[in-house]
Amino acid sequence: MNYLADTVALVRHLRGGKKLGTRARKLLQEADVGLHTIYISGVTLMEILYLSESRRIPIDLNAVQGLLTRSRNYRVVPVGLEVVALAVSIDDVPELHDRLIVATAKLLTVPILTNDPVMSGSKHATTIWK
Repeated sequence: MNYLADTVALVRHLRGGKKLGTRARKLLQEADVGLHTIYISGVTLMEILYLSESRRIPIDLNAVQGLLTRSRNYRVVPVGLEVVALAVSIDDVPELHDRLIVATAKLLTVPILTNDPVMSGSKHATTIWK
């Protein structure tokens, strides 16, 4: 199966899986051994850069790059015109970064690994966490 990991899910996975929802943890661990493909939005990379530079998270882009180098089961999805144009139709997620993540999942037709209540409540996305 294919999934899109939001920023929180990816950061917590890179930190060892603490505070991840049970199902999200299991799917990410299974991806680590080749059973699933995990997509990562370019927005998530931008958020990790911002959060690491402001010292709000202990993970930086090097950790993500290491994951991408170690496993071909993690793939970055660029934020291009197709994603941004699709984000226009995401009318129930007000925050731009989250709208772009939901639009990416909609484009790929995959569920999002997230605990974000707004994304989880969106009619445009299916989410997995607990």
